[in-house]
Amino acid sequence: MTLTKLLIAAALAAAVSTGPAFAADALAPQTRENLQAAMHGEAFANLKYRRYAEVAREGGNETLAKLFEDSANVEANEHFAREADALKLDGTNAANLLDAMAGEKYENKTMYIGFADQAEKAGDLKTAALFRQIAADEGDHYARYKAAHDQLAGK
Repeated sequence: MTLTKLLIAAALAAAVSTGPAFAADALAPQTRENLQAAMHGEAFANLKYRRYAEVAREGGNETLAKLFEDSANVEANEHFAREADALKLDGTNAANLLDAMAGEKYENKTMYIGFADQAEKAGDLKTAALFRQIAADEGDHYARYKAAHDQLAGK
């Protein structure tokens, strides 16, 4: 499995929750913000540790690779999942697609373009090109989510 497919699969697996145990609507705004920040941290740690495991495995250190993978699994399947449960990170398929579309559109039209512009100004041309290529990928993701949403809505 390629790293990209592994990272996507890990992120999708991390997003699966067994069901809400908390009333997210009753959470104070700061608590909601803290849960979102914690989830971002857990998701990043999960993917970062998976990358570290890949590097360790490529270097022939299977024991270290397993350590990183075990930690990555805890970050995603325990920490992130429990925080997602507390935040009530679930919804209808239509609502989830709309949320995904909004995120991908922001990354495609605003975030990565801004990053690319900043990198170009700093003289980091290879990174600017990387950001622009990723922006295009995010546009593809948006289009796929939109098509799925339209199909779900019977359009």
